Amino acid sequence: MRTADATRRRLLLLLTVIGFVVPNTFVVTYFKEHGVSRESATAFFAEWVASTPNRALTADLGITSVAFGLWSLWDSRDNGVKHWWLVPVGTGSVGICFAAPLYLLLREYSR
Repeated sequence: MRTADATRRRLLLLLTVIGFVVPNTFVVTYFKEHGVSRESATAFFAEWVASTPNRALTADLGITSVAFGLWSLWDSRDNGVKHWWLVPVGTGSVGICFAAPLYLLLREYSR
């Protein structure tokens, strides 16, 4: 493996880890402050659309997630990327900031 490939893989792994840790830090903090209950979960998701800026960001991330999901599916078929199913799981459970670098890392390992 070339040094450039190893560097690229390490960087993508770092971004994948950061993309997992950062958003989950906010989620954990929220539920530590509000408790873990049906009511706090409902309030958490309600805050996603509580203001116009939040709605704009939620729409942006939703559209980006769908577009990336479709592209990564097609790309995984074209390039033989294994474990593509982790992309929609990662997007839905963590977010696009985790799923995008994860897919790019999977793609690097399939080369």
